[in-house]
Amino acid sequence: MNSIALLQDRKILAVILVCLIGVSPLVPAAAGDLMSTICRNEVVSVGDRKGIVLDKCGPPLSKSQDSVSTQGSQTTHKKKTGKKTTDGNAVTTKTKTVKERAETWTYNIDGSYRSFIFKEGKLAAIETGGLAK
Repeated sequence: MNSIALLQDRKILAVILVCLIGVSPLVPAAAGDLMSTICRNEVVSVGDRKGIVLDKCGPPLSKSQDSVSTQGSQTTHKKKTGKKTTDGNAVTTKTKTVKERAETWTYNIDGSYRSFIFKEGKLAAIETGGLAK
């Protein structure tokens, strides 16, 4: 293989690499979840506010509001002073349940359903659904 052919192969590989890196935000973060999607030739990304999504995608097919419960626990370690015991540390665990309001907007984008889930006015997740009929 001559040096010109090798150089052309490297250019092709570089172009392919740039293309792959350029579309990486559209690759799912997990099965069924997207970090961004294209809506009417505009990119909509997690973190966008409702008004931005509405401007880019137009009105959704449907809207729903849900309460989502999330639990968090906090563990505190305190060192006891004074009397000697076999266990010199005290451990305290507090569990807190927080109810968040989530709003889901559903769109039909390119023949498949997308659910845009908003928390605190920002797009928190984009989930893919089934094919639209």
